[in-house]
Amino acid sequence: MDVDDRSRLRNVFWADARSRATCEYFGDVITFDITYLTNPYKMPFTPFVRVNHHGQSILLGCGLISNKNVDTFVWLFESWMKCMSGRAPKAIITDQDQAMKRAIEIVFPETKHRFCLWHIMKKIPKKFKGYSQYEAIKRDIDRCVDDSLSRDEFEDSWQRLLEVNNLQDNEWLQWLYFERHHWIPTYVKNTFWVGMSTTQRSESMNAFFDGYVGPKTTLKQFVDQYDEASKSKVEKENTEDFISLTSRVPCITHYAIEKQFQDSYTNSKFKEVQDEIS
Repeated sequence: MDVDDRSRLRNVFWADARSRATCEYFGDVITFDITYLTNPYKMPFTPFVRVNHHGQSILLGCGLISNKNVDTFVWLFESWMKCMSGRAPKAIITDQDQAMKRAIEIVFPETKHRFCLWHIMKKIPKKFKGYSQYEAIKRDIDRCVDDSLSRDEFEDSWQRLLEVNNLQDNEWLQWLYFERHHWIPTYVKNTFWVGMSTTQRSESMNAFFDGYVGPKTTLKQFVDQYDEASKSKVEKENTEDFISLTSRVPCITHYAIEKQFQDSYTNSKFKEVQDEIS
């Protein structure tokens, strides 16, 4: 808990024993997002989320914070680090909040930081809907992001986007280009992201807490309800563990490499391999 000079509560971080143990296996890539879980104090809910060996979202701790400045995020990230025995994530996905970015640079200096691609792309209609060439702009931005296989290809495509649509002075595009190392796929492709490019797993945690936390939930009740919600997640993971240990998804080819994946992967992850093969 973080209190001010008058001993008033400002910020709270919570992680249980299972979260700390799980971090050892699944804490290398996390998503972090400020989702506004309704509560009497209007405090942003900040879950640390990771994907387990079944592709399920799991919590590695969460916070309730009073504001979104650098000092608050530094306190929150440092609290998370203390709970996780000083183990920083190898990669983290967030939105484009600059205070959050600065705090990550301070607390996780070696961690690869990626902006949520979905958050950026969903702003295109708002930024360009009033332009007569909106459809062309959207198509060109999509092409820059999705079709650039190298940095040189992106640079060429981006310059064409600006020149053809006369957008050289657009401040939002200037900022996106300046931050390209944090969100353009070809710039971040050499880092392991567990197949994630967005923070939507963090945002889905609001749905995860539905039925456990409501508008009148107090902080003390929140801790108790957090445990109840976590138990339901654990039960689902245990069910998937049992299914993978007691049954196998049949191979669809005679390739030895598919058999190797069948022997090593959980059923849900092996099905993803089969989707690629087929």
